[in-house]
Amino acid sequence: MSQYRIGIIGLGLIGGSLGMALCRQPGNLRVVGYDSEPATGQEALARQGVHEIAVSLESVVRGADLVVVAVPVGKIEQVVAEIASALAPGAIITDVASTKGRFAKVIPPLLPPGVHYVGGHPMAGSEQSGITAADPFLFQNAVYLLTPGSETPPQVLAALEQFIGMVGALPLQLAPEEHDLMVAVVSHLPHLSAAALVNVAAEFNQRYPGTLALAAGGFHDTTRVAMGSPVLWREIFASNRASLLRVLKAMHGELAAFIAALSAGEMTEVEARLERATVIRRELPARKKGFLTLLYELVVVIEDRPGTIAEVIDILKEINIKDIEILRVREGEGGTLRLAFEDENALKDADQLLRARGFMTQVRGGEKR
Repeated sequence: MSQYRIGIIGLGLIGGSLGMALCRQPGNLRVVGYDSEPATGQEALARQGVHEIAVSLESVVRGADLVVVAVPVGKIEQVVAEIASALAPGAIITDVASTKGRFAKVIPPLLPPGVHYVGGHPMAGSEQSGITAADPFLFQNAVYLLTPGSETPPQVLAALEQFIGMVGALPLQLAPEEHDLMVAVVSHLPHLSAAALVNVAAEFNQRYPGTLALAAGGFHDTTRVAMGSPVLWREIFASNRASLLRVLKAMHGELAAFIAALSAGEMTEVEARLERATVIRRELPARKKGFLTLLYELVVVIEDRPGTIAEVIDILKEINIKDIEILRVREGEGGTLRLAFEDENALKDADQLLRARGFMTQVRGGEKR
C-alpha cells in the first residue's frame, strides 16, 4: 500500500496541532511540514508535529495527497498561487481559515486541472498562538466545518472526513456563505465585543482609577478572547466584513433596545430580555468546542461516595462515551457528571441503564427523570 502524504503549510497553533494529532496515528501516513520561520519548523519537528520539514513550499506539496494551508487569512491566496504548479492531479487542498465565501471563489481558478479545493475550518483554538501552544488534543470532539462546492466529488469529501476523524474532530458541511454568517455570529462578534468591552473598561479606568482592579471572574471570562493576535483578527474581520457588519447591526439593535428600555424605566422589558437570554444560554451544550450540538448529552446526579463515577462508567461500558465532564461537586452533597454520546440511540440506552440502577438523569434540555 502506498504511503499517504499530508503536507501542512504553516506550523502555528492550528497547523502544529493538526500535525501532532496526525503523527500520533498508526498506519502508512507521512506528515511533511513547512513554515516560513525555520525555527518554527524545527520546533514542530522536535515536538513530533511533523515527520519531516520541507525546505520550500514546492517541496512540501510535491507528491502530497492532501495539503493543508494553515497560514494567516491574508496570505492564503498568495500561498496557493505559489504551490499550484507543484500540485499533482488528484491532490486535495484545504485551509483552516475562519472565512470561506471569498476563497470559494478565488482559490479554484488558481488550481491546475484535477486538483480539488474544499474550504475547512476547525472550530477550536486558543487565545495563545504559535507552535509552543500546539496541542495534539486540540480538536478532540470539536466541530470541523467543510464548505464543499456542488461540483466536489464524493471521494474528495470522504478523504477529508477521514482526515478530520484522524485528528479527533466531527465533520459538518455548510455552504460557504452560510458558514461566514454563522461564524460571524458565534466567533467574530464575540471577539469584537470582548475587545470593545476591554476598551470601554480601560477608558473608565482612566477616569476612575482602580476600575479594572475590581474585575473578577465574569469580566475575565467574557474578555479572554480579546487577548488574541490583533493582526490576525484584523485580517479575519476584513475577510468577513460583510457578514460581520450584518451581525454587528443586529447587536446594535439589541443594545439599542436595552438602552431604550432603561431610559424609559421599563424594567419589565429589561427583565424579559434578560430572561430570554438566560433560557437560551442554559440550553447551550456544555461542550466548549464548536458551535453546534453534535453530541447527545446526559447529565447524571452522583452521590458523594468513593467509586460513584467509576460505577457510572462501568454501567455504560458497552456504550461509546465521546466526552466526560464533571460539572460541579460539593463535599458531602455529591455533584453532577456530564456524559456526551455520538447518537440518540446511545443516549437513550445510557439514560435507561442509569435510571434502572437508581441514578437521577437529565437529557440536556429535557426534564429530570
